[in-house]
Amino acid sequence: MAARLCPYCRELNSVGEKRCFRCGRRLPGPGLGRSIRFVQEALGADAPVTRVLLFLELLVFALCTVVELAMGHGFPLGDLGPLLGRFGGQGSFSTSTLLRFGALGGELGHTEPWRLLSAVFVHASFFHIAMNLWVFTVLGRDLERSLGSARFALLFLLSGVLGFVVSEWWYAPFHPVTMGASGAVFGEIGAGVGILRARKDRAWKSFFWRNLIYALLLSVVMGNVNTAAHLGGFAAGIGLGFVFGRERPWARLKTMLVVAAAAGLVSVVASVGLSMHSLAWQEVRARELRYE
Repeated sequence: MAARLCPYCRELNSVGEKRCFRCGRRLPGPGLGRSIRFVQEALGADAPVTRVLLFLELLVFALCTVVELAMGHGFPLGDLGPLLGRFGGQGSFSTSTLLRFGALGGELGHTEPWRLLSAVFVHASFFHIAMNLWVFTVLGRDLERSLGSARFALLFLLSGVLGFVVSEWWYAPFHPVTMGASGAVFGEIGAGVGILRARKDRAWKSFFWRNLIYALLLSVVMGNVNTAAHLGGFAAGIGLGFVFGRERPWARLKTMLVVAAAAGLVSVVASVGLSMHSLAWQEVRARELRYE
């Protein structure tokens, strides 16, 4: 008799079973089961923080999409819009939706500083999030296995925040609306430089210049990107990678890093929640309604 593999606990079940006899979860259909296995194999069971961060990024994007569709707007395709315009998509989310879930803009970086964190988890369009999360997933799973989950979480969150700190300073006093995980992604790239330098590997110089040129070229090719956040995240990643690469494995320090990483992940949820209760996006939405 044919058997079905549970994608969650990897136990074999008979073909007629609807729930796994071992873990009790509902067995997905063939198509969904293959998709779940693909994601599991891509990320690996030993990269839990990469999964959590990916889930949070996608969750915020889904919430933005629901709000936009409820307002009668099309799906935000971004740079894919001209190619897929016949499906009725739009370029990006409305400004009020982006600010509602944590984007930065104007003086909000000063009046609502938690947005320096929440903005890392907001994306303007499908193309925007697809590009960022593709690179994040490819780099993140290997980097997490190398550094450990707690250090990787701190690397991602701190690189993203520090990237936006640089952005706030660089673009002052205009502060355009900005968001996205690209600063944190460039932090992952920079961490590779820092780790090589900490290990006294001579390849760090070529790795540094190659990736710096890549960052600048990406800014030119993609056009409307936050170059300051990219470079800020890249620099932060180099510093953190160097520190983590030279760090001694003290048990007490390991515990502190785990606590700090857990607090950082909880802070992500809190920062998005605070943004949703802010009056800033409501004022912008009121202005948008006048022109709809």
